[in-house]
Amino acid sequence: RQYQDKENGLYEAKPTTAIWLLCLSATKTSALGIRSAISLVQTTLSFSAHANSSGNSPSLIHRKVPKYKGRSQIYNDTMETPNHRELTEAGDCHEIDRPHISEHEPENGEDPEMDDDSDGHSVASDESDVSVMESFNDYKLKIEHLLESIGLGDYLIEVIQHGYDFMNCVYSLTSPQSAEKYILRVATGGFFNEVDGRHETVEKEVLLLGYLKDKLPVPRIKAYSLTADNPLEAAYTVQTQIPGDSLNKLWATLDQEDKYEIVDEFVALLARLDAVQFARAGTFSAPASGAPPAQSHDFLTPEAPHINIFDEYATEPTKNQKMIHDRAGPDLKLLLVSHLEKWIQDEIDRDQHELSCAIGPRFTKLLAMLSDLETEGAFTAQPFPIVLHHCDLEPRNIMVSHASGAWKITGIIDWDDAVALPRPLARVPPRWIWHYPDEEPELEDGYLDDDQYRDPELSEENKALKAYFDTEVETVLPGYTEDAYGQGRWLRRIWRFAKEGGRRVWQWPFLDQLPEDWAARLEK
Repeated sequence: RQYQDKENGLYEAKPTTAIWLLCLSATKTSALGIRSAISLVQTTLSFSAHANSSGNSPSLIHRKVPKYKGRSQIYNDTMETPNHRELTEAGDCHEIDRPHISEHEPENGEDPEMDDDSDGHSVASDESDVSVMESFNDYKLKIEHLLESIGLGDYLIEVIQHGYDFMNCVYSLTSPQSAEKYILRVATGGFFNEVDGRHETVEKEVLLLGYLKDKLPVPRIKAYSLTADNPLEAAYTVQTQIPGDSLNKLWATLDQEDKYEIVDEFVALLARLDAVQFARAGTFSAPASGAPPAQSHDFLTPEAPHINIFDEYATEPTKNQKMIHDRAGPDLKLLLVSHLEKWIQDEIDRDQHELSCAIGPRFTKLLAMLSDLETEGAFTAQPFPIVLHHCDLEPRNIMVSHASGAWKITGIIDWDDAVALPRPLARVPPRWIWHYPDEEPELEDGYLDDDQYRDPELSEENKALKAYFDTEVETVLPGYTEDAYGQGRWLRRIWRFAKEGGRRVWQWPFLDQLPEDWAARLEK
C-alpha cells in the first residue's frame, strides 16, 4: 500500500507492499519472480523490526516524489532496499545479503528526488491528491489553447493514453483541412534540470529525432517545449504521426509468410541502425555549440548530439581522464571493468575500506567472468564500433503498413532511452519474432527481449521464424549471431549490472544467478 502525506508531498511504502508482491508473483510461472518477492519480504520484515526497535517508522522508504512522476516510476522507487548500514547494525546483513543503495542524492541517470517547491510544473489537477490527473475533458481545454499558440488551432484531439499510469500522455491530432497528422506527447515522468528548468528526457528526444530524421524512419518534430512555461505546464513534443499500425496489434494475427516479410524489413532496419555510429559510448545531450531553444514551432535539424560517458548517479560530469578514456567504448573490456571496479571501490570507501556483504563479492565474480571471456577471445575484435541502440525495439514501438501487396516498416517511435553502445552490447536478439507472449508482459517481467531470461521451448513455426531471421541477419550483418547468442549475450548480462550497480530489487536474483550460469557453462 502507498499513501501520500498531504502536507509534505511524501510517499511511504508500507511493509504490506512486499507481501502483496509475493502474492502477485505466486500467480506467475516465473520462479525468479517468486524469489524476488520472497527476498523483498525478508528484507522488509527485517528492516521493519529494526526500525520498530529504534523508534522509527517501519516503512521501506520515505521519499519525496515529484507531482509529475508516473505511477510506474513510483513503483520502481519503492522497490529499492533500505540502507545497508542500518541492516548491518541490526545484525541482518549476512542473512539479507542484498546490494547496497547509495545514500547520496542522485542527479543523473536515476529517478530524482525533488525539492518541496520544485513540483509546480505538474500536469496534475490542483486536487490535494497529486497522483490523480485531471480528466481528459478538462485537460483538453489546455491542449486546445496550446494548439492555437503553435498554429494548429483547427486540429481535433483524440486521447491515446492519458494519466499517470504512463511516462507520457499521448494524443492524436488530426485536421479536416490537412492531410498531415501529428502526435502530442506530454511528459508525465522524468525530471526538469534544476539549473535551467529544462526537461532532460524531452530535450534528448528532440535532439536525437532531429539528428536522425534523414537517417532512419523516425517522427519529425513540429513543435516542442522543454520547460513548463506553456499552457500544458509540462514539457511536450508535437511529432508527425508515422503512418500504419503498431506491430504490437498485428503480429499475432499475421500468417507465416507475412511474418517473413516483416523479418526482412526488420533486418534491413537493424543494418540502418548499425550504420549510425559515434565516436564514443554514452548518453545523448545538447551539442557543444549550445542547447536548442527552450521552445520552437519550426524545429531545424541540429548537429550530432553530444555524448556523455556512462557515469550513473554522478552529481556532475567527471573530469577523471582515465575514466573518460576507459569508458569511451571501443575497448569493451575497459568499459566494463571501469564500471565494476568503481562500484566496488565506492563500497569500500563507504564501508571504511572493507568490502561489505553486498556489491563487492558479487562484482568480483563478474570481473573473473570478464577474464575468462578474454581468454576465450571475446575482445580480440577491438576496437568495437559504437552504434546507435534504441533500447526498446519491440513491436509496441514498430509501425508497419501493408501496401502494394507487401508489408513495410514505416517507422520507429519512443526514442527516450536511446544510447550509443559498443556493437556487441547493442545486438540484443529480437526474441519477440519467435516468442511473442499472448499478453503484454507485466512490469516485473521486464522487456520481452531480455538476456536474463532463459530461452523458451518453441513450436515448429517459431523455430522456422528464428532460423529464417538468423540466416538473413547473418548475411546482412556478419557476426551478428555470435554477438546476439554467444559471448555477446554474457557481455550484455554483465553490462546490465556494471552500468546500474545492481540497485533494483527485481535484479538481485539475476545478479546471483549470473555466476551460477557461467559456472555451469564452463562445466559443459
